Amino acid sequence: MTMTIQKFAAISLLVFGTIAANDVAPSNSELEAMYDRAYRAFDAANYVQALKELDAIDARKPDLAASQNLRGVVYMRQGLYDKAEAALSEARGLDPKFWNARFNLAEIPFLKKDWAEARKRFQELLTNNAAELQGEATQLIQYKILLTYLLEGNDTMVDSILAKFELSPDTPAVHYANAAISLQGQNIPDAKKWMATAEKNFSPQLNKLFAESLYEIGWLQKQLGQQRPAVQLLSPEERASKTKAVAKTQFEQALQAYEQRDFDSAAKLAEQADTAKPNQPQVLNLRGAILLEQQKYDEA
Repeated sequence: MTMTIQKFAAISLLVFGTIAANDVAPSNSELEAMYDRAYRAFDAANYVQALKELDAIDARKPDLAASQNLRGVVYMRQGLYDKAEAALSEARGLDPKFWNARFNLAEIPFLKKDWAEARKRFQELLTNNAAELQGEATQLIQYKILLTYLLEGNDTMVDSILAKFELSPDTPAVHYANAAISLQGQNIPDAKKWMATAEKNFSPQLNKLFAESLYEIGWLQKQLGQQRPAVQLLSPEERASKTKAVAKTQFEQALQAYEQRDFDSAAKLAEQADTAKPNQPQVLNLRGAILLEQQKYDEA
């Protein structure tokens, strides 16, 4: 379902607007905790409890796009597509740039096996937001479009999209598109070969995202208790914001470790902060101070 990919709306990316209608304004931390409970219930496939938690959020703050998006996804898992469409449309209305809601709205006709409508919605995502899309987001949407053509028997369009994928062969889209073509042709060994190679070359989360469509279509069957992945589609602005937040947290932890004279931990955390957001002056200064304390004068 609903790009890098963790919860449908990462807690750090929640957008908070006006005061709740009951005149009691919940703090960000309260909303984060409430949303986290709802997400954990959803992730455990306890959809009734997830909806109860979301109702509690709505009672405090009904204009939270992340909450409406998660509600829509719960309804999707329950097969209540009309309710899902309404909730996701509301999430998109509250935050027009919220990628998860926009992607999930295209997922609804895909789950209903309305290939033409699904393709139309996915193509609109590509056409209207080409400048904002990048990386796995573009690949995943194009892969979904290829699947709709494959299921309609339009080999010409399948070959055309696959040829574009193969210009960058080291991507999950190439592997899973070929696996899908093999599955449709009942060539199970070849499909398994493509998916096994993908599992070696790409992260577990990326593999789950691309494999999920094959379960939705019915070509693959999940084992008992196996959960469906949560998809997070990040715009470039959201990606930058998340990276900045991670780097800030790691820097603060590194500084705390330095002040406690735990220089090994401080060095490790400072290195992670520099990797997340390179060449920040405060991080470079801290790394230099740590190296001096460790008497690594040449490196400092």
